[in-house]
Amino acid sequence: MFIPTVIHFDMKMVGSWLFLLISLQGYEAPSTPNVNCLIINLDYVNCIWSEQSIPEVNFTFFSSRFIKDNMEECTTYLQEESYAVGCRLSYDKSDRFRTLKTKLVHQNNSYVQDHNLKSMVKLYPPVNLSVEMNKDPELNLYWNNSKNTFCIESEVRYRINSDKWKTSTPSKEQKYAVAFPLKSSRYEFQVRARVNDMCGESKFWSEWSQPIQWDSMKGNNITDISGSSMSVWKPVLSLVGTMTLFILACMLVYRERERLRFILIPIVPNPGKNLDENVEAWRQISKDICFQSNFTELACPVREYSLVPQTGSVSESESNFSILTDQSDCLSTCSSSASTFPVTSENEQAGIE
Repeated sequence: MFIPTVIHFDMKMVGSWLFLLISLQGYEAPSTPNVNCLIINLDYVNCIWSEQSIPEVNFTFFSSRFIKDNMEECTTYLQEESYAVGCRLSYDKSDRFRTLKTKLVHQNNSYVQDHNLKSMVKLYPPVNLSVEMNKDPELNLYWNNSKNTFCIESEVRYRINSDKWKTSTPSKEQKYAVAFPLKSSRYEFQVRARVNDMCGESKFWSEWSQPIQWDSMKGNNITDISGSSMSVWKPVLSLVGTMTLFILACMLVYRERERLRFILIPIVPNPGKNLDENVEAWRQISKDICFQSNFTELACPVREYSLVPQTGSVSESESNFSILTDQSDCLSTCSSSASTFPVTSENEQAGIE
């Protein structure tokens, strides 16, 4: 009886462990937030605790303000989609060589970190790039750094005719020279900067500046690469716009032509498809209807008549001359002649003779 009891107990333990594993499957423990602080252009400090994704909760951020044991809440939060992802702190020159203490708090959880910002500086990219050709001949590149200080070093990269980039050695000067530039070639330059080792070298370079081009075929003509790319796209966009306007104009003319054709030249109905039916219907009607005249026409006799003199006889030539024949408008002629002249027939005329 004892052995079955032990086996039954073991089965219950196995079932509990399986249930626990199934329950925990797919569950991810909340990761500990990591705060990264960076001095931006020696102007302010950005502390970010959510670089990869948006946090699931809103943390409250505290910092020591570079003074030990005096934590203050952030006054300027950096937000993304209504969640706080960072904090912006003010900056002083001496703060770079002190330890910054930060703390994230959510409910009863808090996360404290210490930050050494000496090497955590990122400058803005250099600006105002320009290129000049000297008589030596030598191609000189000039620029301005975001901060006017001897603690900044610069690095130049350039390429010829869109070939591979060539990078220069970092230098404190804000000038770079290319001796004996190739003829019929296009040079493209970019510059970046960082704090050098004299003031505590930074691990971060600035972003590369906007590229600038110099074309030997155009002399000292300097063009920004953005302007160059725009000049390439400008004719393409002009062509597309022209074609679009042409197509729209053709469509408008076609529609107006159809409208004017309907107004000026109305469409004549085509009787072809109903012609046979109409003819058959007409033939059927003509068979059933007999047209009869509803008026009577008076007969008008046509006869010859001659003029008879009152006295004497008429010679043959005179009689032939006087014979008249009337075959038109008989009713009016007969009536008018009967009332004016005596009319005799041929037989009567022969008897008289």
